[in-house]
Amino acid sequence: MLQVTLAALWLHFFWCLVPSWRFGQYYEYGFLVPVLACGFAWRRAGMLDAVTSPPWQPGRLTDRFLLVLAALGLLALIPLRVIETGDPGWRPPIVLHGLLVTAAVHLALARWRGWKVSVFFMPVSLFAWSAVPYLYQIEQGLVRHLTDMVIGLAHEVFLLVGQPVERVGTRLVLGGRAVDVTDGCSGIRSVQSLVMAALFFGELLWLRWPARLALVGTGLAAAVVFNTGRACYLASVQFARGEDAAHAAHDPAGHLAFAAAALVLYLAARLLMPRARGRVVVRKSAGG
Repeated sequence: MLQVTLAALWLHFFWCLVPSWRFGQYYEYGFLVPVLACGFAWRRAGMLDAVTSPPWQPGRLTDRFLLVLAALGLLALIPLRVIETGDPGWRPPIVLHGLLVTAAVHLALARWRGWKVSVFFMPVSLFAWSAVPYLYQIEQGLVRHLTDMVIGLAHEVFLLVGQPVERVGTRLVLGGRAVDVTDGCSGIRSVQSLVMAALFFGELLWLRWPARLALVGTGLAAAVVFNTGRACYLASVQFARGEDAAHAAHDPAGHLAFAAAALVLYLAARLLMPRARGRVVVRKSAGG
């Protein structure tokens, strides 16, 4: 019964995220996350017998306090849900909703089977959070930073290959033709999708925590590199053949850049897997 209740809390939270996935600019991949997260949770649940965890012993007063705190947190979901329904684009209520669900779920797991079991499921919760939209201020700051980085790197690449391209604000200019590098070319969609993919490969292949962090860093670097390559290619097309040709090549170039970055990420994940006697070993121990 407890497992069903915890699953219902997560599934309800995912349902509340659907408007962000449908209408947000960068979160279409979110529809994949609930299915994959449920699969990961099911896999770990089948390994609970291998997890040895000391029983819950917080003391009667502390136990009651935590239970009351968890109950109040769940009751707070009612007004939060009203706010989410009235203004789906306002992200702080969604983030608070996710924090309350995560805290309640892991507190329940700790009380049920001990803190080690609660920590055992933490990678699944972390992966689930990859579908939660960033706070707007953080998202826009990241977009601006990535846009500036892509423009700067593309400008340097053109200079290195002998093209006298000038940078004017968010534009690359060559021979009277200007290419406007907009926020949509910043690579933010690739960054978010590749962070999700890095967490996915980390859990799928049972990587250790340092390897998972390294994989996230690899995903971020791959997103910047391949998106800079896409920006250089599209700018070259527009310089040579005009804006219409660049517009026609925009989406195919973006898909190819993401596919190449995802392939690099997967190869990195394979290299980061634990090895024994020259053979790749997938960790099947409860420690993950």
